[in-house]
Amino acid sequence: MKGIEKITSVRLAEILTERAAVSSEVITDALYAQDKHGEPFVQILVSGGHITEWDLAKLVTEHFSLPFLMAGNYQISDAAKARLPKEVLFKHMIVPLDVFDDIVCVAMPVMLAYDDIAKIQKDHQCDLYPYVGLITENKKVLTDMHKDYPQWVEAEQKRREEEAKKRAASGAKGGGDWMSIFDAGDQAIQSNKKKPSGPAAAAQPSPASGQKQQPKK
Repeated sequence: MKGIEKITSVRLAEILTERAAVSSEVITDALYAQDKHGEPFVQILVSGGHITEWDLAKLVTEHFSLPFLMAGNYQISDAAKARLPKEVLFKHMIVPLDVFDDIVCVAMPVMLAYDDIAKIQKDHQCDLYPYVGLITENKKVLTDMHKDYPQWVEAEQKRREEEAKKRAASGAKGGGDWMSIFDAGDQAIQSNKKKPSGPAAAAQPSPASGQKQQPKK
């Protein structure tokens, strides 16, 4: 599909910023979470209540010139259901709609970034034709297609929560290490103040006899 490489989270972030639809702080945090932890940018914004999926879908449709489609209203072909592994559908929350030779039409959960689209195309020797869909709608359709999808979602949620706890614990530990470094530095500074050395120490009077030294002739 021509122009598909323009579908990126960074570009969507720019659009949201220009429209003042979501605060810059939230956008920055969402992009970071996607980059470092693999959490989908769009889903972070929606699940966090920062923007509705309808408003986000409207922006994506308008700015990326993509068609909108409710997956539940489409008669999904058997060929489409069998074209991609369910693990791929689950991971990216995409719904296969139809197949035309090597072209696979799919409904995205609002938006799927180009990097993910390109990887799917490469791994499964196909060209994706994406439609803008809704997160809630795709979840419903995937559940109807695969009865084990809810269990997968639950397990995935637990995995993400465990990873978040580990990151939080690691961050707290890291903070402690940094504080130890600062404490050690502070102690060193205080120690140097109490025990001058070098030229400053040489200028101090001798603690010995206290007698005045005789000037040299």
